[in-house]
Amino acid sequence: MNPIAKILLDMKYVVSGSDIKENVYTLRLKDLGATIYYGHNESNIRLADLVVISSAIKKDNVEYQAAMEKHIPIIKRAELLAMIMEEYKKKIAISGTHGKTTVTSFISHYLSSIGEEPTYVIGSPIKNVNLASQYGKKDFFVAEADESDRSFLFLKPNILVITNIEEEHLDQFENLEDILDTFSKFIERVPEEDSVLIVNGDNDNIKRLNYHGRKVITYGLENDNTVQATNIQYDKHKISYDVTINKKKVAEQISLNIPGIYNVENSLVVFAVAHYFKLSLSQVSKSFLNFDGAMRRFHKIGEADGIVVYDDYAHHPTEIKCTLAAAKSYGKRVIAIFQPHRYSRFSAFYHRFEEALSEADFIIITDVYAAGEDNVSGLTSASLSKLFPANKVRYVQKVSDISQIAVGLIQKNDLVITLGAGDITHVSKEIYQHLKSIFEDENKNS
Repeated sequence: MNPIAKILLDMKYVVSGSDIKENVYTLRLKDLGATIYYGHNESNIRLADLVVISSAIKKDNVEYQAAMEKHIPIIKRAELLAMIMEEYKKKIAISGTHGKTTVTSFISHYLSSIGEEPTYVIGSPIKNVNLASQYGKKDFFVAEADESDRSFLFLKPNILVITNIEEEHLDQFENLEDILDTFSKFIERVPEEDSVLIVNGDNDNIKRLNYHGRKVITYGLENDNTVQATNIQYDKHKISYDVTINKKKVAEQISLNIPGIYNVENSLVVFAVAHYFKLSLSQVSKSFLNFDGAMRRFHKIGEADGIVVYDDYAHHPTEIKCTLAAAKSYGKRVIAIFQPHRYSRFSAFYHRFEEALSEADFIIITDVYAAGEDNVSGLTSASLSKLFPANKVRYVQKVSDISQIAVGLIQKNDLVITLGAGDITHVSKEIYQHLKSIFEDENKNS
């Protein structure tokens, strides 16, 4: 909600909002002129002409009920996003199970670098500018399109990116077929003329979609893609590669600031966008030179005496596996600190989490961040921890206890990474501060 609220403030709307407690985002919105309430109360919406709700708000919410009684229009976040998007000529929506935030950040950063002044709305801030949204005054609107509650079906982009598709959000979808059907419905929302689908041509599930006759640009590592990464070279965590479009080389020896072969794939979307709009292809790779990704996506928290601490939003087995592979490429011992997110996901992918986490050298697992769900399956983080060798894992029930325990397990030159979509992100900062103070004290005493 925060990124859209910022856009509305930039558009000179009067904005107010409610949150459970004060945080960096509410403070920033307050500084920009929004009225912020902490806690939910029916009086909070007394001056509202429109109430916008996130997917977390239930119908028994006191403000929702008050808006209903006062006949104040209530819409979902994605409906508002669609209303704003409709005002722009070049509407780009980035969808997919994984990689949406990074790809949206890549595109927004590139368009900004060539002076296109895009309006963008992203799920997490771009590190370079520490902004998750920006109000531009030209033709481009770039938005991350969330499939988790099907609300992306409100959007009507003329450029639709699909990064990948696999089973996820099984609390909302019956199965993979239901997910594929929903993405096919999203494709139908794309106008037949002056539009394009930019899709990952390496993803088997995307290949199963009905494109409904829309123009398609594919990207990926395989030879039959429109946009392809070629001549891929690995030097520890650094990857260099060339890019071809329709088999013609358009860039060579590109090296990203963010690790992982998955980010090579993500970067290809920018070339596809530039190609479709006939924008500068040479500027694409130049824009990568000062692109450091999005917050909570392999986000470096800090380094203390050779020990590096990262934080990542990965909460699906595929994301965890890719993130840990990138971490391992640094040649360090990797300690993964994992907080499962939602019992529905945890039970659906229980043994896949076991496989994904096996990439780490040592694992700390804490209790599931329930996000309001009940544990129907009976599976727990404690039971998951028992699937690993005893010398490779530590179960820590409380998040508040992790940092102190982790510091006692960390060795010189380790790479430590927190993984999860809940409140585990705070642990990475606590660990770094703890390590920093230890080594500062040692240096003072030496």
